[in-house]
Amino acid sequence: MNDVVVVGGGPAGAACALWIHQLGMEALLLEASPVIGGLQRRSPYENVWVPGVQGKTGQEIAATMQAHLDAVGVRYMTRTRVQSIQRGENSWRVECEGSRHQGRRIVIATGSSPRAGGFRESDRVGIGPGLSMERLDVVDKRVAILGGGDNAFDQAAFAMRRGARIVDVYCRRDPRAQRVLQRKVPLRSVRVGPFEADQCSMTVNGVHYDIFGVQFGFEPNRPDGLNLPSRDGFVDVDQQGAVAGFPGLFAAGEVTNYWHPCVSTSYAHGVQVAKSIQRDLQGT
Repeated sequence: MNDVVVVGGGPAGAACALWIHQLGMEALLLEASPVIGGLQRRSPYENVWVPGVQGKTGQEIAATMQAHLDAVGVRYMTRTRVQSIQRGENSWRVECEGSRHQGRRIVIATGSSPRAGGFRESDRVGIGPGLSMERLDVVDKRVAILGGGDNAFDQAAFAMRRGARIVDVYCRRDPRAQRVLQRKVPLRSVRVGPFEADQCSMTVNGVHYDIFGVQFGFEPNRPDGLNLPSRDGFVDVDQQGAVAGFPGLFAAGEVTNYWHPCVSTSYAHGVQVAKSIQRDLQGT
Protein backbone atom coordinates (compact mmCIF):
# COMPACT_ATOMS: atom_id res chain seq x y z
CA MET A 1 0.00 0.00 0.00
CA ASN A 2 1.40 3.37 -1.01
CA ASP A 3 0.75 6.43 1.08
CA VAL A 4 0.30 8.48 -2.09
CA VAL A 5 -0.08 7.61 -5.76
CA VAL A 6 0.64 10.59 -8.02
CA VAL A 7 -0.81 10.38 -11.52
CA GLY A 8 1.19 12.49 -13.98
CA GLY A 9 4.93 13.16 -14.19
CA GLY A 10 5.09 16.82 -15.20
CA PRO A 11 6.46 19.57 -12.93
CA ALA A 12 3.53 19.41 -10.47
CA GLY A 13 3.54 15.63 -10.21
CA ALA A 14 7.33 15.36 -9.98
CA ALA A 15 7.51 18.04 -7.28
CA CYS A 16 4.65 16.46 -5.32
CA ALA A 17 6.17 12.96 -5.45
CA LEU A 18 9.60 14.33 -4.51
CA TRP A 19 8.26 16.14 -1.46
CA ILE A 20 6.08 13.21 -0.39
CA HIS A 21 9.20 11.04 -0.51
CA GLN A 22 11.39 13.57 1.29
CA LEU A 23 8.74 13.99 4.01
CA GLY A 24 9.06 10.32 4.83
CA MET A 25 5.99 8.88 3.12
CA GLU A 26 5.72 6.20 0.44
CA ALA A 27 5.11 7.76 -2.97
CA LEU A 28 4.55 6.16 -6.36
CA LEU A 29 4.50 8.33 -9.48
CA LEU A 30 2.75 7.04 -12.62
CA GLU A 31 3.50 8.61 -16.01
CA ALA A 32 1.97 7.57 -19.33
CA SER A 33 4.83 8.75 -21.55
CA PRO A 34 8.32 7.23 -21.75
CA VAL A 35 9.93 9.99 -19.65
CA ILE A 36 9.20 12.44 -16.85
CA GLY A 37 8.77 16.14 -17.63
CA GLY A 38 5.29 16.95 -18.93
CA LEU A 39 4.96 19.78 -21.44
CA GLN A 40 8.61 20.73 -20.92
CA ARG A 41 9.48 17.74 -23.10
CA ARG A 42 7.92 19.63 -26.02
CA SER A 43 10.06 22.74 -25.57
CA PRO A 44 13.42 23.03 -27.37
CA TYR A 45 13.68 26.66 -26.22
CA GLU A 46 15.65 28.06 -23.31
CA ASN A 47 13.31 28.52 -20.36
CA VAL A 48 14.23 31.87 -18.80
CA TRP A 49 11.29 31.89 -16.37
CA VAL A 50 12.45 29.33 -13.79
CA PRO A 51 14.39 31.06 -10.98
CA GLY A 52 17.93 29.78 -10.61
CA VAL A 53 17.88 27.75 -13.82
CA GLN A 54 19.74 29.44 -16.67
CA GLY A 55 20.83 28.26 -20.08
CA LYS A 56 18.62 25.17 -20.10
CA THR A 57 15.91 24.30 -22.60
CA GLY A 58 12.56 22.97 -21.48
CA GLN A 59 13.68 19.50 -22.55
CA GLU A 60 16.81 19.79 -20.42
CA ILE A 61 14.72 20.91 -17.44
CA ALA A 62 12.51 17.85 -17.95
CA ALA A 63 15.61 15.64 -17.90
CA THR A 64 16.78 17.20 -14.62
CA MET A 65 13.41 16.38 -13.04
CA GLN A 66 13.82 12.69 -13.83
CA ALA A 67 17.47 12.72 -12.76
CA HIS A 68 16.48 14.26 -9.42
CA LEU A 69 13.85 11.59 -8.79
CA ASP A 70 16.44 8.92 -9.63
CA ALA A 71 19.06 10.48 -7.35
CA VAL A 72 16.88 10.47 -4.23
CA GLY A 73 15.08 7.21 -4.94
CA VAL A 74 11.54 8.34 -5.70
CA ARG A 75 9.60 5.38 -7.12
CA TYR A 76 8.06 6.02 -10.51
CA MET A 77 6.78 4.09 -13.49
CA THR A 78 6.81 5.45 -17.04
CA ARG A 79 4.84 4.08 -20.00
CA THR A 80 2.07 3.47 -17.47
CA ARG A 81 -1.28 4.75 -18.67
CA VAL A 82 -3.98 4.98 -16.03
CA GLN A 83 -7.28 3.45 -17.13
CA SER A 84 -9.39 4.12 -14.07
CA ILE A 85 -9.26 5.55 -10.55
CA GLN A 86 -11.72 4.11 -8.04
CA ARG A 87 -12.49 4.78 -4.41
CA GLY A 88 -12.14 1.78 -2.08
CA GLU A 89 -13.18 1.41 1.52
CA ASN A 90 -10.04 2.96 3.02
CA SER A 91 -7.93 3.67 -0.04
CA TRP A 92 -7.94 4.42 -3.75
CA ARG A 93 -7.34 1.88 -6.52
CA VAL A 94 -5.55 2.86 -9.72
CA GLU A 95 -5.98 0.49 -12.64
CA CYS A 96 -3.35 0.73 -15.38
CA GLU A 97 -2.54 -1.22 -18.50
CA GLY A 98 -0.95 -4.33 -17.00
CA SER A 99 -0.76 -3.21 -13.37
CA ARG A 100 -2.84 -2.19 -10.37
CA HIS A 101 -1.85 0.14 -7.52
CA GLN A 102 -3.32 1.33 -4.23
CA GLY A 103 -2.80 4.55 -2.34
CA ARG A 104 -4.16 6.04 0.85
CA ARG A 105 -4.28 9.29 -1.07
CA ILE A 106 -4.29 10.10 -4.79
CA VAL A 107 -2.95 13.18 -6.57
CA ILE A 108 -4.16 14.00 -10.07
CA ALA A 109 -1.34 15.91 -11.79
CA THR A 110 -2.12 15.12 -15.42
CA GLY A 111 -1.51 18.65 -16.67
CA SER A 112 -2.85 20.07 -19.91
CA SER A 113 -2.46 19.71 -23.67
CA PRO A 114 -2.62 22.20 -26.55
CA ARG A 115 -6.16 22.80 -27.84
CA ALA A 116 -6.53 21.47 -31.38
CA GLY A 117 -9.70 23.41 -32.21
CA GLY A 118 -10.69 20.81 -34.80
CA PHE A 119 -7.33 20.87 -36.62
CA ARG A 120 -5.09 17.84 -37.15
CA GLU A 121 -1.32 17.85 -36.89
CA SER A 122 0.40 17.29 -40.23
CA ASP A 123 3.49 18.30 -42.19
CA ARG A 124 1.84 21.70 -42.69
CA VAL A 125 0.00 22.16 -39.39
CA GLY A 126 1.51 22.51 -35.94
CA ILE A 127 -0.66 22.45 -32.81
CA GLY A 128 0.70 24.16 -29.75
CA PRO A 129 4.17 25.65 -29.21
CA GLY A 130 7.53 23.92 -29.23
CA LEU A 131 8.43 20.81 -31.19
CA SER A 132 5.12 20.72 -33.04
CA MET A 133 6.06 24.00 -34.72
CA GLU A 134 9.82 23.58 -34.87
CA ARG A 135 9.54 20.43 -37.01
CA LEU A 136 7.79 22.41 -39.79
CA ASP A 137 9.79 23.88 -42.67
CA VAL A 138 8.84 27.57 -42.73
CA VAL A 139 11.70 28.92 -44.84
CA ASP A 140 10.31 31.19 -47.57
CA LYS A 141 6.77 29.99 -46.67
CA ARG A 142 3.54 31.83 -45.93
CA VAL A 143 2.63 31.15 -42.30
CA ALA A 144 -0.67 31.80 -40.53
CA ILE A 145 -0.62 31.75 -36.74
CA LEU A 146 -4.09 31.23 -35.26
CA GLY A 147 -4.65 32.65 -31.78
CA GLY A 148 -3.94 35.77 -29.80
CA GLY A 149 -2.12 34.64 -26.67
CA ASP A 150 1.52 34.58 -25.62
CA ASN A 151 2.35 31.41 -27.58
CA ALA A 152 0.78 32.75 -30.77
CA PHE A 153 2.99 35.84 -30.82
CA ASP A 154 6.03 33.89 -29.62
CA GLN A 155 5.63 31.34 -32.42
CA ALA A 156 5.07 34.11 -34.97
CA ALA A 157 8.36 35.72 -33.94
CA PHE A 158 10.15 32.35 -34.12
CA ALA A 159 8.77 31.71 -37.62
CA MET A 160 10.01 35.12 -38.81
CA ARG A 161 13.47 34.45 -37.38
CA ARG A 162 13.54 31.04 -39.06
CA GLY A 163 13.06 32.62 -42.49
CA ALA A 164 9.32 32.61 -43.18
CA ARG A 165 8.42 34.88 -46.09
CA ILE A 166 5.12 36.06 -44.59
CA VAL A 167 3.77 35.55 -41.06
CA ASP A 168 0.24 36.69 -40.21
CA VAL A 169 -1.37 36.36 -36.78
CA TYR A 170 -5.15 35.89 -36.69
CA CYS A 171 -6.96 36.87 -33.46
CA ARG A 172 -10.75 36.79 -33.12
CA ARG A 173 -10.55 39.52 -30.47
CA ASP A 174 -7.92 41.91 -29.17
CA PRO A 175 -4.68 40.01 -28.49
CA ARG A 176 -4.19 38.72 -24.94
CA ALA A 177 -0.43 38.34 -25.32
CA GLN A 178 1.95 40.32 -23.16
CA ARG A 179 2.98 43.61 -24.71
CA VAL A 180 6.61 42.55 -24.80
CA LEU A 181 5.63 39.63 -27.05
CA GLN A 182 3.24 41.66 -29.20
CA ARG A 183 6.07 44.05 -30.00
CA LYS A 184 7.95 41.19 -31.67
CA VAL A 185 5.36 41.06 -34.47
CA PRO A 186 4.74 44.00 -36.84
CA LEU A 187 1.29 45.52 -36.31
CA ARG A 188 0.55 45.15 -40.03
CA SER A 189 0.82 41.36 -39.63
CA VAL A 190 -1.87 41.10 -36.93
CA ARG A 191 -5.43 40.49 -38.13
CA VAL A 192 -8.09 41.09 -35.45
CA GLY A 193 -11.64 39.91 -36.07
CA PRO A 194 -13.64 36.83 -37.12
CA PHE A 195 -11.79 34.34 -39.30
CA GLU A 196 -12.43 30.99 -40.96
CA ALA A 197 -9.44 28.71 -41.33
CA ASP A 198 -9.72 25.63 -43.56
CA GLN A 199 -7.06 22.95 -43.24
CA CYS A 200 -8.07 21.20 -46.48
CA SER A 201 -7.53 24.30 -48.65
CA MET A 202 -4.97 25.83 -46.25
CA THR A 203 -6.77 29.16 -46.37
CA VAL A 204 -7.75 31.73 -43.76
CA ASN A 205 -10.61 33.98 -44.87
CA GLY A 206 -9.85 32.88 -48.41
CA VAL A 207 -6.12 33.73 -48.24
CA HIS A 208 -3.77 30.81 -48.95
CA TYR A 209 -0.95 29.82 -46.58
CA ASP A 210 1.66 27.08 -46.64
CA ILE A 211 1.79 26.56 -42.87
CA PHE A 212 -0.73 26.83 -40.01
CA GLY A 213 0.35 27.32 -36.41
CA VAL A 214 -2.64 26.54 -34.15
CA GLN A 215 -2.12 28.35 -30.84
CA PHE A 216 -5.48 28.19 -29.08
CA GLY A 217 -4.12 27.72 -25.58
CA PHE A 218 -4.41 24.58 -23.47
CA GLU A 219 -7.08 22.26 -22.12
CA PRO A 220 -6.89 20.04 -19.04
CA ASN A 221 -6.13 16.34 -19.24
CA ARG A 222 -8.99 15.29 -16.96
CA PRO A 223 -9.01 11.61 -15.95
CA ASP A 224 -11.79 9.49 -17.39
CA GLY A 225 -14.51 8.03 -15.22
CA LEU A 226 -14.44 10.58 -12.39
CA ASN A 227 -17.12 13.25 -12.41
CA LEU A 228 -14.87 15.81 -10.75
CA PRO A 229 -16.04 19.34 -9.91
CA SER A 230 -15.05 21.74 -12.66
CA ARG A 231 -14.00 25.36 -12.93
CA ASP A 232 -13.87 26.51 -16.57
CA GLY A 233 -13.24 22.89 -17.51
CA PHE A 234 -10.36 22.45 -15.07
CA VAL A 235 -10.51 20.40 -11.87
CA ASP A 236 -11.73 22.60 -9.01
CA VAL A 237 -9.71 22.31 -5.80
CA ASP A 238 -9.60 24.13 -2.47
CA GLN A 239 -6.54 25.86 -0.99
CA GLN A 240 -5.17 22.48 0.14
CA GLY A 241 -5.50 21.02 -3.34
CA ALA A 242 -8.33 18.74 -2.18
CA VAL A 243 -11.21 17.88 -4.51
CA ALA A 244 -14.56 18.52 -2.84
CA GLY A 245 -16.76 15.45 -2.50
CA PHE A 246 -13.87 13.01 -3.03
CA PRO A 247 -12.17 12.32 0.33
CA GLY A 248 -8.50 11.51 -0.12
CA LEU A 249 -8.35 12.84 -3.69
CA PHE A 250 -6.13 15.82 -4.49
CA ALA A 251 -5.13 17.58 -7.71
CA ALA A 252 -2.14 19.79 -8.54
CA GLY A 253 -0.75 21.84 -11.37
CA GLU A 254 -2.22 22.81 -14.71
CA VAL A 255 -5.06 20.28 -14.64
CA THR A 256 -6.54 22.51 -11.89
CA ASN A 257 -5.99 25.95 -13.42
CA TYR A 258 -5.44 26.98 -9.79
CA TRP A 259 -3.14 29.87 -10.64
CA HIS A 260 -1.17 31.24 -13.60
CA PRO A 261 -0.03 28.08 -15.40
CA CYS A 262 3.73 27.70 -15.83
CA VAL A 263 6.56 25.48 -14.66
CA SER A 264 7.29 27.46 -11.49
CA THR A 265 3.68 27.61 -10.29
CA SER A 266 3.22 23.91 -11.07
CA TYR A 267 6.28 23.07 -8.95
CA ALA A 268 4.89 25.20 -6.13
CA HIS A 269 1.41 23.72 -6.30
CA GLY A 270 2.82 20.19 -6.20
CA VAL A 271 4.76 21.12 -3.06
CA GLN A 272 1.69 22.66 -1.43
CA VAL A 273 -0.37 19.56 -2.09
CA ALA A 274 2.39 17.33 -0.65
CA LYS A 275 2.37 19.36 2.57
CA SER A 276 -1.43 19.19 2.70
CA ILE A 277 -1.28 15.41 2.43
CA GLN A 278 1.37 15.25 5.15
CA ARG A 279 -0.96 17.14 7.49
CA ASP A 280 -3.85 14.94 6.42
CA LEU A 281 -2.04 11.63 6.96
CA GLN A 282 0.24 12.48 9.88
CA GLY A 283 -1.70 15.22 11.64
CA THR A 284 1.29 17.58 11.49
